[in-house]
Amino acid sequence: MAMKARGFKQYDLGPVIMLYAQKSLRGLDIFGRGRKNMEPKDEHEKRIILETVVSLLPREGNAMSVSFLSMLLRAAIYLETTVACRLDLEKRMGLQLGQAVIDDLLIPSFAFDGETMFDVDTVQRILMNYLEHEVNGTRIGYSTDDDYISPPHGDMERVGRLMESYLAEIASDPNLTISRFISLGEMVSEQARVNEDGMYRAVDIYLKAHPSLTDEERKKVCSLMDCQKLSREACAHAAQNERLPVQTVVQVLFYEQQRFRDATSGSFTWGESPALSLRSTPCSTKHRGGTDELSRLQRENDDLRMQLLRMRMQLKEVEKPSAQIPSAQKPPLPKKSFINSLSKKLGRLYPFTHADSVKPLRQRPDKATQRSKTFDLLICQYL
Repeated sequence: MAMKARGFKQYDLGPVIMLYAQKSLRGLDIFGRGRKNMEPKDEHEKRIILETVVSLLPREGNAMSVSFLSMLLRAAIYLETTVACRLDLEKRMGLQLGQAVIDDLLIPSFAFDGETMFDVDTVQRILMNYLEHEVNGTRIGYSTDDDYISPPHGDMERVGRLMESYLAEIASDPNLTISRFISLGEMVSEQARVNEDGMYRAVDIYLKAHPSLTDEERKKVCSLMDCQKLSREACAHAAQNERLPVQTVVQVLFYEQQRFRDATSGSFTWGESPALSLRSTPCSTKHRGGTDELSRLQRENDDLRMQLLRMRMQLKEVEKPSAQIPSAQKPPLPKKSFINSLSKKLGRLYPFTHADSVKPLRQRPDKATQRSKTFDLLICQYL
């Protein structure tokens, strides 16, 4: 307070408070799941220190790192501070959620009641604070001169990927109920997800960790993802995933076939969808049932049409007129020799000479016979 009275800005006091908190709260087991092993007096003293540190934190945005706020929040849950202290830290983390990493959200559950491994409710409130400020337009950043700056571009996409990674981390918890998993997954906006691969990974891990779910429960879990936004690799994996309900697999194959048809009709590319190429596997055949025959006929029809177009294009290349061939590529004509030209002239002068020895056109004389005839003609001309 004396430094503030001397003109120090709260932003400059951040590193000092951070260093003091790290030294004062040293020794707390805020990363494990062991029982508290502290004396009541020491616990009360550290609780007072923590609440005082939180009350002295700068009010400027981005003054403290998200990892430091996460450490304070873990300690506040461990020491069971006041609700106001914990809500203040959750709100601060919500304002800077775009800068967080997955380790900042993996807060252990210190309830010691055998429920979940991580504190899902706390992360849900942090995400709620972020969404409220994002929707209301009150999420503010500050520069060093206390001026307002616009939020970073693509912040919503980063938060979406972060929450998908968090769902994949907590999905393997066997004590995580469907209601908690679905409620947290529904808070991740679809606009913040470029594709559904991250959500599909989280759903697949949850279904694998909870094999006793009914068909209705699996449908509810799979409703978190949009099958139309899955990548080709994810579609190929989902087409043979036995943990997915049949309706979800059929929906994935339908959208993948529609995408393949649009691509081939637009660019005349020759190929086959990876999801549809799995139609011969026993797993995918079992899932599709009656729709397999219709899908196969439609795909074969598209393949035949594409093959016909390719054959037509190749036929046009072959049937190009020979007149278009450059003269340089034409084979050279045989040169006329002096004896050949002379024999033709003599033939015009003596048309009936050796007429009886002329053979049909189809039987061409050999070179020796032609030379003897030419020599006889030359002798006659000389006589």
